[in-house]
Amino acid sequence: MKRWVCAGLITLLIFSLFSVTASAASRPPSYVSVVLDGQKFWFPDAQAFIDENGRTLVPVRFIAESLGAKVGWESKNQTIPIERSDQSIILTIGSNLATVNGKEIAFDTKAILSGGRTFVPLRFVSEVLGAIVEWDNPTSTVFIFTKEDATGEYDEWGRLIRTTNLPKNAKDYPYILADVSNEMYEMGYPYARPGRSKVATELYTNEPEYNKGNIDIWMKRLKTFGALWLNVDYKTIDDTWAKAVLDTKMRNSDAELKYIREYVDWVKKNQIQIIGYLDPEPSMIFHDGFGSDHIRTKFRIQFISFQKPERLIYDEWFPQNADFEKKVWYEGYTDIKMATNVGGDWGSTLKVSPAASLFYNHTISKVE
Repeated sequence: MKRWVCAGLITLLIFSLFSVTASAASRPPSYVSVVLDGQKFWFPDAQAFIDENGRTLVPVRFIAESLGAKVGWESKNQTIPIERSDQSIILTIGSNLATVNGKEIAFDTKAILSGGRTFVPLRFVSEVLGAIVEWDNPTSTVFIFTKEDATGEYDEWGRLIRTTNLPKNAKDYPYILADVSNEMYEMGYPYARPGRSKVATELYTNEPEYNKGNIDIWMKRLKTFGALWLNVDYKTIDDTWAKAVLDTKMRNSDAELKYIREYVDWVKKNQIQIIGYLDPEPSMIFHDGFGSDHIRTKFRIQFISFQKPERLIYDEWFPQNADFEKKVWYEGYTDIKMATNVGGDWGSTLKVSPAASLFYNHTISKVE
């Protein structure tokens, strides 16, 4: 994959984020991954998303500051000044006009303020700031290139591979990524059948179903599931949400729909509001030997509102004695169970298992 030199100041852009809960339960946020120069950007609050108009809004403050840009906020006139070296950009909330080095430039949608965060359209990065931006539809991934790197080795998903400071179990994986911590690699595997389970290296090497085409399908389904599962608002949740969750599951049955609807009723009664996301890693798949695959996933979740700390998400493994604090971010790694009831050429049919849980095989801690 070719690397490019940024003609402008990409850093300026990706400005901050999240706010979008499942504000319209029937239209959950459609999240995308962002890969910057071969490394996935792990946003501290949430992910970039596609708005209802089909525009990709990218959280930018964290990238901008990591590249040395200064980002301000002027509440009186709702403007965001961004500066680096001799470049200056001023964005205005609710406007599709930006001032770049004193010159007014229009872009195709508006900067918005939601939940105290500013969102800027991705197209602005490409057309105004000169960064090279590519969209990969099968994986819902935005690739942003700011420099040329002809020496690095990349995987099929455009991710930079590292060869130093490897995890203890590096042989279990086809390669080790530069943007994934050893902690994520070294987390223990789910319960498995001795002699029948297989780690990622074995799956990628010996099993034809584990190819990019199939895995892209699995990742997209898991992201869709996570966008629904971890974004709940008692003010807006409805039966459309329940049916959308059911559609991501392997066993699409009336019995499970009944259980999901019971959870919807509980959300309303318990006044539950949560926001969060799942970010699955395609190179980290484990087959448990019982017929299911587990995809290792990074997650973040915040419990905004509830009366009783019970069944805050639709998950039979939700801790009975949960003591989650409100309005505090938690993060961790989890293995999400995927399954199919199709034999033979089953690759395209793998969906989220009815037994999938955030808490079955996981780590979780408060974000300090």
